[in-house]
Amino acid sequence: MPYPVPASRLLPPRTAKEVRRDRPRRQVEEAFRQSPGVVLAAGAGYGKTSLASEFSGVYVALAEEAKDPAVFLWHLLAAYQGRAELQRVAELLEAGAWPRALEALLGALEPLGFHLLVLDEVHRAESPGVLKVVQGLVRLPGLRLLLLSRKATPFAFLTVLSERELAFDPEEACQLAKALAPELPAFEVERALSLVRGWPLGLRVVLLAMRRGLKPELALESAEGLLAYLAYGLPEEVLREASRLALLGEVPEAEGQALLPYAEDLLLERREGKLWFHPLVRSALKTLLPEAEARGLLTKAAEEALDRGEGIRAAGFLLEAGRLGHVADLLVQEGFSWLARGLTYTVLRLLAHLPEALRQGRRALDLLEAEALRQAGRYQEAEAAYQKALRAGETRAYLGLARLFLDTVEPARGRPYLEEASRLFPAEARLLLAENLLNEGRVAEAEALGFSGSRLLLRQGRPKEALARLRESEDPGLHRPPQNHREGTLLRSLLECVAGDAEEGLRWAERGLWEAEVLGSPFGMSLAQARRGHALLVLERLEEAKAAYQAALAMAEGGPARLRVEALGGLAALGDEKAYREMVRLARTAGDLWVEGFLTLMAAVAWLRRGEVFSLPTLPLLDPFLQALAEAYPFGDGWEDLLRVYPFLAHRTLFSPPVSRVRRALWRLGRLPVPYHPGVRVEIRVLGGFEVRVEGRLVRFRRDKARLLLALLVATQWEKEDLLEALSVSPGEFRVLWWEVVNALEPDRPRGARPYFLRQKPYGLFRQAPELYLDLEDPKAPLAPPYLGLDHPFLDEVSRAYLEERRRELLQSPRLEDWLLALRLDPLDEEVLKRLCGTPAQEEALRLRQRALEELGLKA
Repeated sequence: MPYPVPASRLLPPRTAKEVRRDRPRRQVEEAFRQSPGVVLAAGAGYGKTSLASEFSGVYVALAEEAKDPAVFLWHLLAAYQGRAELQRVAELLEAGAWPRALEALLGALEPLGFHLLVLDEVHRAESPGVLKVVQGLVRLPGLRLLLLSRKATPFAFLTVLSERELAFDPEEACQLAKALAPELPAFEVERALSLVRGWPLGLRVVLLAMRRGLKPELALESAEGLLAYLAYGLPEEVLREASRLALLGEVPEAEGQALLPYAEDLLLERREGKLWFHPLVRSALKTLLPEAEARGLLTKAAEEALDRGEGIRAAGFLLEAGRLGHVADLLVQEGFSWLARGLTYTVLRLLAHLPEALRQGRRALDLLEAEALRQAGRYQEAEAAYQKALRAGETRAYLGLARLFLDTVEPARGRPYLEEASRLFPAEARLLLAENLLNEGRVAEAEALGFSGSRLLLRQGRPKEALARLRESEDPGLHRPPQNHREGTLLRSLLECVAGDAEEGLRWAERGLWEAEVLGSPFGMSLAQARRGHALLVLERLEEAKAAYQAALAMAEGGPARLRVEALGGLAALGDEKAYREMVRLARTAGDLWVEGFLTLMAAVAWLRRGEVFSLPTLPLLDPFLQALAEAYPFGDGWEDLLRVYPFLAHRTLFSPPVSRVRRALWRLGRLPVPYHPGVRVEIRVLGGFEVRVEGRLVRFRRDKARLLLALLVATQWEKEDLLEALSVSPGEFRVLWWEVVNALEPDRPRGARPYFLRQKPYGLFRQAPELYLDLEDPKAPLAPPYLGLDHPFLDEVSRAYLEERRRELLQSPRLEDWLLALRLDPLDEEVLKRLCGTPAQEEALRLRQRALEELGLKA
């Protein structure tokens, strides 16, 4: 059921326009040239709404219930109705999936192009969730956002115009006086402006009162004292009627007919057939009502709202009336349906108003609070609330605790609560029990109880099918924290990393991170960072992967211990053995042994890709896929059948062996069109020296000339005669050196097989080989002179040419860091030193030069 948004909140009031506010209007227009969002931050009565109404755009006025981001989105949906295609947004909001609804809304608004959105009374709806929605809106190209608020603090990332900019200046005060009280002399107007210190609403009230004969003897600087000015000269019966009607903020115009002759004096505004009282006027008039009468009127308004099906609005009236018992009863009746619609924060806000004494005898409130806290991802508080509900005799809390430990993937902790829930509520507990069995690794039992979906397929060792099903499904996404590792965004990220495309895995992880940030869910953010780490690990962006895993651990602080497991497994994959031991301990404590095996194999394969073999322990509860991986590790000859069954292992995925072993297997299967493949990875580093590693092991040449030969082959291509001359060797000696180099790079090459990494006619290095790493072609390799330690005139010339080319590239860069790198190549380069003088890098440059002079035994 859609949240009913009053039509009066979607149209700006038709305010009086006696004053042309050209000055602040120009300031707003100028601010929009610098920022997509502008905040008019000033107290009530500073003309924020009047100024905003001069701009053409979409208008939404917010009330306190819009603190709930789902309610806020219903307001935006209503405001844009008929302007964009919003059916999908409404469906997601109906399902309670408000982060996905926000994403869909942003997509629906993008085709609208340049337009203005005005959000009025934003301070009333301020909350972390709403702030996230605002941050999403300002990223929309073409959208200009104008926020009207009484405070600027949460919106400091936008351009803020304050009371100083919005206050009336003398010219504007004179314009207003001519329209309202032309008989007043100019000095009286100036005095009034001085007394109210430029406050527009205060000046209007004072001028109207002065027109009726009141002298501005008291300084009207704020709402205090407003009533005296409003009431002066008005009939008592009008004031009484106004105070009664003002209680609700707005009333149908037909009910306020008696006030229309005094609309100007009461600062009434008309909106969509209703009379609207300014917030300050409402506050002032409310003081005239006896408390009992006010309570009665608010209670009646609540009853009428309930009759219209507007339970949340009714709760607001009841809160203002102080009828907390009625609010508690309403929550008992409606709270769980509100949670089902995603109004989590509304429920928590209303519960926060109820004292403990009122909860006695209403056991359902404890359960409601626990469910809301669980949906908000506040798991520790939720567990305490469920336990409190159990102590009060609310047995459905067993189901809630079971769901809680499914959310946090702690099957061992969930088991005792599931046993009780299965005994008391067998039908409802059946699928919960099935999922817990899945998390324990008892996959067949989970399936027998009816569990299905991508997570089941993954734990059955069918990751490709799991990914295909998720790609084809209507992805529900991470719309509430309990689903952030289920059949949605973050599971898609993991499956893409296992059996699909790591770039896609990264994209889905970042989408999941955004969704979790919007929800304010540390659990979701931690898990999303871990999944980002997995994708970055596959993409060999190892420093970024490490940072993602560390961020995941930081966000997991204070949460379930199981939440740290994936991040620790990622750090283990990067070589941290202590993290591996902690990962194993936590996985076993949680009772999820499958994830221990999964992460152990992920780490082992990552080690192998770096040239290190991980000593695999005996792993329990492996599915057929993981079992086959464990048996094939470290992927020597004979694992080709595994590649045939799981072809995604030939691509960049979490469990893909090193590219050299994959290509060796493809060659053995007849799928790689080369006459021979050595099955090894070769690293050649020439910057700062000359070093060769095969499968991570340093190669030591028996002959220095063999080492020199490889360096020459790396440098360029050669005709045989030129190479013989460069080495000063005979053809026979060259043949010996050639085969020493070939056999060093390809240690198990069968006799007679053509070399893989070296080419003949002309002679040179096969730089295109995917299994070859050459630091000369790595833009991230540390800058250093190449071929150091190799005494050969050709290599000396190549080194000089390389350094000169790099120096030229660095000096063409606008970055000081690159100029410093150029100076490090030659610390005595006067041209570079002169360029760095007078910059923040001057001190570092002088230090480099001084150090070089000292090493040469020279003085500066």
